[in-house]
Amino acid sequence: MKISNLIIIFIICPSLVIAGDYSIQMEPIVSTTSGRLIGQKTLINNNDEIYQFFGVPYAQPPIGVNRFERPKELLANASERLLMAKQLKPTCMQMKHLAKAINPLLDLDQIHNISEDCLYLNIYVPAVEQQDSPLPVMVWLPGEGYDFADARQFDGTYLASIGKVIVVTVQYRVGIFGFLKNNAGLWDQLAALKWINQNIANFGGNPDDVTVFGRFSGSMSISILLSSQHIIDYPVTLFNRAILMSGIAVGNWVFDDKHDDKIQQVIESQGCNDIECLKMLPAKQILDKSGHGWKPFIDNDFIVDEPLNALRKGKFSKHVESIMLGTNQYEGSLCLLKHLAMDESFYGQLIRNNISDNEFERIIREDLQMFYGDDFHFDNYKADIITNRDNYMQFCSELLIESHMREYDAILQRIYYSKNYRLHNIFKYKVDYKPSFSIAPEFINSSIHGDDVLLAFGLAFKNPFISNMNDKQISKRMIQLFSQFTLDGSLPESMGSDRYIEIKVESKLSSNHNNCQQWKANAILVIVFAVIAIIFIAMLIALSRTLIMESFVGQNKYKKTCQQIKQLMQQQQQQQQQQQQC
Repeated sequence: MKISNLIIIFIICPSLVIAGDYSIQMEPIVSTTSGRLIGQKTLINNNDEIYQFFGVPYAQPPIGVNRFERPKELLANASERLLMAKQLKPTCMQMKHLAKAINPLLDLDQIHNISEDCLYLNIYVPAVEQQDSPLPVMVWLPGEGYDFADARQFDGTYLASIGKVIVVTVQYRVGIFGFLKNNAGLWDQLAALKWINQNIANFGGNPDDVTVFGRFSGSMSISILLSSQHIIDYPVTLFNRAILMSGIAVGNWVFDDKHDDKIQQVIESQGCNDIECLKMLPAKQILDKSGHGWKPFIDNDFIVDEPLNALRKGKFSKHVESIMLGTNQYEGSLCLLKHLAMDESFYGQLIRNNISDNEFERIIREDLQMFYGDDFHFDNYKADIITNRDNYMQFCSELLIESHMREYDAILQRIYYSKNYRLHNIFKYKVDYKPSFSIAPEFINSSIHGDDVLLAFGLAFKNPFISNMNDKQISKRMIQLFSQFTLDGSLPESMGSDRYIEIKVESKLSSNHNNCQQWKANAILVIVFAVIAIIFIAMLIALSRTLIMESFVGQNKYKKTCQQIKQLMQQQQQQQQQQQQC
């Protein structure tokens, strides 16, 4: 970060230590349209320095009359204020996450801190010495379905540190607050990208080298943004690269074709006559009665058509140079997590491979109707005969993720060869590796939906006690892949020139080597603990000997004292006898 863009204020008091991972040393201040931001400079466990700015507002709070509406720009005088940017802000209004479906490496909000006032960014900046050029920027759009999106779960510290990129995580409205009216949640994302374009240079970032990336509904949002006229017509480049991880917006399960009916139902359930009435009610009351399943809808403004259809018609951002599409080996695990959340007993049947043919047909029919609507016929799907459990995994993977990623890639190839766009790189990766911290059932031997995100964020380095050497190796490869792509749209030299990248442990020898390293590290720890134990035992023995000697000396002194008393008593008796004789 260039010193001309950043003012550092040194704290007189000693460094503070938080969470065992960071050592806070000084306060950076950056001027933005949101105000002068006071962040924190931290030292992480690999001794790299990172500037962190939490809770940076990018729009006015969407409360009161602004509820359900497009985000409003910050007031002009906002830049004059001084803002503390050291604490994460509450998540946007949403139901509580199911703890057992969240990987332990993610920061789970135990107290469920939510608020309507939630349009904030978190910014992670590596402290690079002798920076000759601005740093590339990665913008993270979280999303676990359009009812859930929590930027606070994803700590960008290690991705920024190892990848030498600026990481920005975005909070945007979800559920009824984001998709009752105007597709407000998508407008939030657009507003965040505009703020980043206007301000990221002050953090040492390059506004012309911005990669937007997201998983599942975050990735789906990117597919919508790429074909939205509001991105295509925007006069400057808001992002020139994109990484879409396990999600393309397609089908009835993403786009709500009965949106008007749903609006009317929620208005009546709240005892209202219109949306203006809903704006007067407590936010928690609306959340509790709104239910799940809120999602984007074709409004003929932000979304004119589904992304695949729009792409076929040539609707694609002329600002974008490179695209990367990524999946995991077992994307069908998404359906397992769905059943874990909805019906834990049936989830147990699934992982035990105890599903009858009738149950298999029932869940397939339900998922097909969810995706395609009521008009789809079950007979249109025929599965290979393996087991019902494995069939279901394969079916979910194809239905929800894989088939649409392939189709999107095929249409992008036509865009690429048309030469009417700036697009000149299209890459695909697949992660075929099961991290030691995976929450996948035992019968799954590779990566599941979402594992690539954990690896890309470098969370294996954040908590080394629940990750091993292979986890760190794969995580480093993911970060190298993403950071090089963010820098210039290419691949690291070590990964060759093939546009298809497989992320796995490089070889059996490499795996054994890493295991040996792990064993050596463990052996060293064992030796250290053994030496400490020996020293401790020796100290105990020495202490015991001292106590025994003192006890022995004490006993001798006691015996000697007793003998003296006896002699005195005998002398007294002799004196008494002599007196009696007299």
